[in-house]
Amino acid sequence: MPAAAGLALGYGLAAAVAVMGGSRSLRPWLLVAFAAGSIAFPLTVFLVFSIQLLLASLFGWGPDAIAMTLGPGLAGAVVTATVNEVFTLAAALLAWRLSRGGAPYAFGAAAGAGFAVVGAYQVIHLALMARALPISSASAFGVSLLQQLAFVAANTASTALAALGAARGRGGAYLVAAILFQSVFLAFGLLYALRLYSNVVWTALELTAAAALVVGVLILDRRRPAGDAALPSAA
Repeated sequence: MPAAAGLALGYGLAAAVAVMGGSRSLRPWLLVAFAAGSIAFPLTVFLVFSIQLLLASLFGWGPDAIAMTLGPGLAGAVVTATVNEVFTLAAALLAWRLSRGGAPYAFGAAAGAGFAVVGAYQVIHLALMARALPISSASAFGVSLLQQLAFVAANTASTALAALGAARGRGGAYLVAAILFQSVFLAFGLLYALRLYSNVVWTALELTAAAALVVGVLILDRRRPAGDAALPSAA
């Protein structure tokens, strides 16, 4: 659906530009990172589903346990966050290494945006289709769009954070931080599914968390070490 694709791409572009914060990286290679991130999305979906099936088999969880119960749900969130961040970071670093130039965190932002755009498109497409149903409402549709904006911004910023750490020789610590953030972000949805709060509160939490991470990445980038700019030239 063109409308869903346009909205999702618009979200991705806006999030990437916001997180890059005026980066002067090579634009063609950022498009490569964006494409690599989008290709990573279906791969992570398949891998996450396979790992969750394995965990459910090992621990005897029911078919809805990860989606509807706290313990398995949190485990599923950590698995999803870990797989997503590892794959998007790999996509970002691959494009960065091939480009031989540019700011690593910008490649992370591009890959994270490409990854999230694919997921956002699917949800926005379903939301647009649901508008034809008698039970649909303008408020529910608006909330869905805001949730996808938060999703795109959060993934863009978290991969940028992980890439920034890789460039500074702190890849492990920054990657763990990105995974923890994404785990908490996913847990917001789980707690909503458990009826701990309303859809509006869930949306507000996601928007606040995504905005906070975007600001945090921008602050960290502006505090980069003096030698950080020379790192992309490595073969």
